[in-house]
Amino acid sequence: MFGVTIEDVRIPRFARTPAGYRGYDAAEVDAFCERIAEAFRGRTMLTAAQIREHEFASAAFGLGGYDRDEVDDYLDHACVDLEYARRGDTPHPGPERLSPRDVQRLRFSAPPAGRDGYAAAEVDNFLDVVAAALAHAGPTGLSSQDARAIDFGPAEPGGAAYYADEVDAFLDVVVRTLAEQERTHAAS
Repeated sequence: MFGVTIEDVRIPRFARTPAGYRGYDAAEVDAFCERIAEAFRGRTMLTAAQIREHEFASAAFGLGGYDRDEVDDYLDHACVDLEYARRGDTPHPGPERLSPRDVQRLRFSAPPAGRDGYAAAEVDNFLDVVAAALAHAGPTGLSSQDARAIDFGPAEPGGAAYYADEVDAFLDVVVRTLAEQERTHAAS
């Protein structure tokens, strides 16, 4: 699923977990997807941070529920796409999830009061590396494994900070985008 639309959130298509595994409660996921759809329609306020922080109960034993990884991936996409929609922009079309321009224009929120955040300078430096990697057509110095292993330090007290959950959601998208680039390059 490359872009999240109102139709996507209204008709979720998540796999059910196999017997013996407990996925997310399907009714809760469906209700939250409807809330996301309402946010896309502009009828309610829902931030990327609220999406990222939302936790679902496990499905009742024996019911399976929705596949956790699929729901989490979907929510990561919804976070990014909702921010694009709120700004009136559209994500970069095509096989890659992000473009260098997308990365350069990205802005993260400050952490909520009482919560620590990532050091803004570290995150900004990483964004420069990501933009350069996405601009390069072939193999780059930044792999999906490198992006997955990134560990931002906490902001110093009083220093510029970004909300960690928003950065983490974006980092998931970066990892998937770089992995897709690597697969495409390996296949050619």
